[in-house]
Amino acid sequence: VLILCIDEERRRISLGLKHCVDNPWNVFVKNNSKGDKISGFIKSITDFGIFVGLDGGIDGLIHLNDISWSDCSHDILNNYKKGDDIEAIILSMDADKERISLGIKQLINDPFLIYVDNCKKSSIVFGKVVDVTQKGCILSLSEDVFGYLKISEISKDRVENIKTIINIGDDIYSKVIGFDKKNRYVLLSIKAKNLEEEEEVLNKLNNIDLANITYGDLIKNKIDFID
Repeated sequence: VLILCIDEERRRISLGLKHCVDNPWNVFVKNNSKGDKISGFIKSITDFGIFVGLDGGIDGLIHLNDISWSDCSHDILNNYKKGDDIEAIILSMDADKERISLGIKQLINDPFLIYVDNCKKSSIVFGKVVDVTQKGCILSLSEDVFGYLKISEISKDRVENIKTIINIGDDIYSKVIGFDKKNRYVLLSIKAKNLEEEEEVLNKLNNIDLANITYGDLIKNKIDFID
């Protein structure tokens, strides 16, 4: 043991055992770096995250927000149980405060950012409705990527009750009008898509020579517009 303090008046000597070995927090910080992938086991699960047992008898915390890119609800904790082996990425380390932050979602690239990089504004995209509220609806565009369609972007005519028009499970084509990176939504508009299609039809009509056109030409062009 290590002598920490001698109090002659009170006839007390304070000793320390842990001071005779290296501080495991310092050892962990020395042997690992931010961004490293590590393995451990789940020691406990709380409302705010998962505590992971690491080498040296210390714990790291996976906060609820760092478990999944798309799901930050408490329900996701049901996918884990005490004693399970687990892999995570080191997000930050502070030996003085004895804190190690870990993340599971960081094991893969952010699917939302990948989608944003590959999807240009004004693109027409396909999605399936997964939720409908009074103010709009949420569409699943791809795995872990969702779009938001406001009630005002459904039609150029005023929509009073969205649930009379759109239901969960509906397949919808809409136009990308922006990206909400804070809330991780692709902003969509059916109204903008329909207006674009109407403009295309009008442009085709304007290019027709009405003076020399036959009934057969009109029928053919009408079929082309429908296609």
